[in-house]
Amino acid sequence: MGIVSIHPVSIVITIANVLILFFILKRFLFAPVDKILEERAHRIVENKERAEKAAEEADELKRKYDEKVAEIEQAEKTRLSEANKKAAEEYDRIINDANKRADQIIEDAGRKAEMEAAVRDAEQERKIAEIVSVAARKLAANSNGAETDSSLIEEFLSKAGEDNGD
Repeated sequence: MGIVSIHPVSIVITIANVLILFFILKRFLFAPVDKILEERAHRIVENKERAEKAAEEADELKRKYDEKVAEIEQAEKTRLSEANKKAAEEYDRIINDANKRADQIIEDAGRKAEMEAAVRDAEQERKIAEIVSVAARKLAANSNGAETDSSLIEEFLSKAGEDNGD
Protein backbone atom coordinates (compact mmCIF):
# COMPACT_ATOMS: atom_id res chain seq x y z
CA MET A 1 0.00 0.00 0.00
CA GLY A 2 1.39 3.33 -0.54
CA ILE A 3 2.04 6.32 1.46
CA VAL A 4 -1.57 7.14 1.78
CA SER A 5 -3.77 4.33 2.67
CA ILE A 6 -7.31 4.12 3.79
CA HIS A 7 -8.04 1.72 6.60
CA PRO A 8 -11.62 1.03 7.47
CA VAL A 9 -10.83 0.85 11.19
CA SER A 10 -9.27 4.29 11.02
CA ILE A 11 -12.38 5.65 9.35
CA VAL A 12 -14.64 4.10 11.99
CA ILE A 13 -12.42 5.43 14.81
CA THR A 14 -12.39 8.90 13.24
CA ILE A 15 -16.17 8.86 12.84
CA ALA A 16 -16.53 7.65 16.45
CA ASN A 17 -14.16 10.43 17.63
CA VAL A 18 -16.16 13.05 15.71
CA LEU A 19 -19.43 11.74 17.18
CA ILE A 20 -18.03 11.67 20.72
CA LEU A 21 -16.62 15.17 20.25
CA PHE A 22 -19.98 16.34 18.88
CA PHE A 23 -21.89 14.89 21.87
CA ILE A 24 -19.38 16.37 24.36
CA LEU A 25 -19.56 19.77 22.69
CA LYS A 26 -23.32 19.55 22.51
CA ARG A 27 -23.59 18.65 26.18
CA PHE A 28 -21.09 21.11 27.60
CA LEU A 29 -20.95 23.92 25.03
CA PHE A 30 -24.06 24.06 22.86
CA ALA A 31 -26.56 23.28 25.66
CA PRO A 32 -25.44 26.21 27.88
CA VAL A 33 -25.20 28.51 24.85
CA ASP A 34 -28.70 27.45 23.75
CA LYS A 35 -29.95 28.01 27.29
CA ILE A 36 -28.41 31.51 27.36
CA LEU A 37 -29.90 32.30 23.94
CA GLU A 38 -33.33 31.07 25.08
CA GLU A 39 -33.10 33.23 28.23
CA ARG A 40 -32.12 36.22 26.13
CA ALA A 41 -35.01 35.57 23.73
CA HIS A 42 -37.35 35.24 26.71
CA ARG A 43 -36.06 38.55 28.19
CA ILE A 44 -36.42 40.23 24.80
CA VAL A 45 -40.02 39.05 24.57
CA GLU A 46 -40.68 40.25 28.15
CA ASN A 47 -39.05 43.61 27.44
CA LYS A 48 -41.04 43.94 24.24
CA GLU A 49 -44.28 43.18 26.13
CA ARG A 50 -43.34 45.71 28.85
CA ALA A 51 -42.50 48.31 26.20
CA GLU A 52 -45.82 47.72 24.43
CA LYS A 53 -47.66 47.96 27.76
CA ALA A 54 -45.77 51.18 28.58
CA ALA A 55 -46.62 52.56 25.13
CA GLU A 56 -50.30 51.73 25.68
CA GLU A 57 -50.18 53.42 29.10
CA ALA A 58 -48.45 56.42 27.56
CA ASP A 59 -51.11 56.59 24.84
CA GLU A 60 -53.83 56.40 27.50
CA LEU A 61 -52.13 59.14 29.53
CA LYS A 62 -51.76 61.26 26.40
CA ARG A 63 -55.46 60.77 25.60
CA LYS A 64 -56.40 61.76 29.18
CA TYR A 65 -54.04 64.74 28.95
CA ASP A 66 -55.61 65.85 25.67
CA GLU A 67 -59.09 65.50 27.22
CA LYS A 68 -58.02 67.58 30.23
CA VAL A 69 -56.49 70.22 27.97
CA ALA A 70 -59.71 70.34 25.94
CA GLU A 71 -61.76 70.64 29.16
CA ILE A 72 -59.50 73.42 30.44
CA GLU A 73 -59.69 75.26 27.11
CA GLN A 74 -63.48 74.95 27.11
CA ALA A 75 -63.66 76.16 30.71
CA GLU A 76 -61.38 79.07 29.81
CA LYS A 77 -63.55 79.94 26.82
CA THR A 78 -66.63 79.80 29.03
CA ARG A 79 -64.98 81.97 31.69
CA LEU A 80 -63.80 84.42 29.05
CA SER A 81 -67.26 84.54 27.50
CA GLU A 82 -68.84 85.17 30.91
CA ALA A 83 -66.27 87.86 31.69
CA ASN A 84 -66.96 89.54 28.33
CA LYS A 85 -70.70 89.34 28.98
CA LYS A 86 -70.29 90.85 32.46
CA ALA A 87 -68.01 93.54 31.05
CA ALA A 88 -70.57 94.37 28.36
CA GLU A 89 -73.33 94.54 30.98
CA GLU A 90 -71.18 96.76 33.19
CA TYR A 91 -70.33 98.93 30.17
CA ASP A 92 -74.03 99.26 29.31
CA ARG A 93 -74.86 100.07 32.94
CA ILE A 94 -72.14 102.73 33.10
CA ILE A 95 -73.24 104.23 29.77
CA ASN A 96 -76.89 104.27 30.89
CA ASP A 97 -75.92 105.89 34.21
CA ALA A 98 -73.80 108.45 32.37
CA ASN A 99 -76.65 109.19 29.94
CA LYS A 100 -79.10 109.58 32.82
CA ARG A 101 -76.63 111.83 34.62
CA ALA A 102 -76.06 113.87 31.44
CA ASP A 103 -79.82 114.18 30.91
CA GLN A 104 -80.21 115.31 34.53
CA ILE A 105 -77.40 117.86 34.13
CA ILE A 106 -78.95 119.18 30.91
CA GLU A 107 -82.36 119.35 32.57
CA ASP A 108 -80.89 121.15 35.60
CA ALA A 109 -79.01 123.56 33.31
CA GLY A 110 -82.23 124.23 31.38
CA ARG A 111 -84.11 124.94 34.62
CA LYS A 112 -81.30 127.18 35.83
CA ALA A 113 -81.29 129.08 32.51
CA GLU A 114 -85.07 129.48 32.71
CA MET A 115 -84.76 130.75 36.29
CA GLU A 116 -82.00 133.17 35.30
CA ALA A 117 -84.10 134.37 32.37
CA ALA A 118 -87.10 134.82 34.67
CA VAL A 119 -84.92 136.74 37.15
CA ARG A 120 -83.61 138.97 34.31
CA ASP A 121 -87.14 139.53 33.03
CA ALA A 122 -88.34 140.40 36.52
CA GLU A 123 -85.41 142.75 36.97
CA GLN A 124 -86.18 144.39 33.60
CA GLU A 125 -89.83 144.74 34.56
CA ARG A 126 -88.84 146.23 37.91
CA LYS A 127 -86.53 148.74 36.15
CA ILE A 128 -89.26 149.64 33.64
CA ALA A 129 -91.75 150.06 36.46
CA GLU A 130 -89.27 152.26 38.31
CA ILE A 131 -88.66 154.36 35.19
CA VAL A 132 -92.41 154.67 34.57
CA SER A 133 -92.90 155.62 38.21
CA VAL A 134 -90.17 158.25 37.98
CA ALA A 135 -91.64 159.55 34.73
CA ALA A 136 -95.13 159.70 36.22
CA ARG A 137 -93.87 161.60 39.26
CA LYS A 138 -92.08 164.06 37.04
CA LEU A 139 -95.18 164.47 34.92
CA ALA A 140 -97.25 165.02 37.99
CA ALA A 141 -94.74 167.44 39.46
CA ASN A 142 -94.34 169.38 36.22
CA SER A 143 -97.73 169.98 34.87
CA ASN A 144 -96.51 172.64 32.48
CA GLY A 145 -98.10 171.57 29.34
CA ALA A 146 -97.95 169.38 26.31
CA GLU A 147 -94.44 170.40 25.27
CA THR A 148 -92.96 169.53 28.63
CA ASP A 149 -94.88 166.29 28.67
CA SER A 150 -93.49 165.44 25.22
CA SER A 151 -89.93 166.16 26.29
CA LEU A 152 -90.38 164.09 29.46
CA ILE A 153 -91.79 161.16 27.42
CA GLU A 154 -88.85 161.35 25.01
CA GLU A 155 -86.42 161.39 27.95
CA PHE A 156 -88.27 158.42 29.44
CA LEU A 157 -88.08 156.45 26.17
CA SER A 158 -84.38 157.22 25.75
CA LYS A 159 -83.68 156.05 29.33
CA ALA A 160 -85.78 152.93 28.80
CA GLY A 161 -83.83 152.22 25.62
CA GLU A 162 -80.52 152.62 27.45
CA ASP A 163 -81.58 150.29 30.30
CA ASN A 164 -82.89 147.58 27.92
CA GLY A 165 -79.69 147.77 25.88
CA ASP A 166 -77.55 146.76 28.89
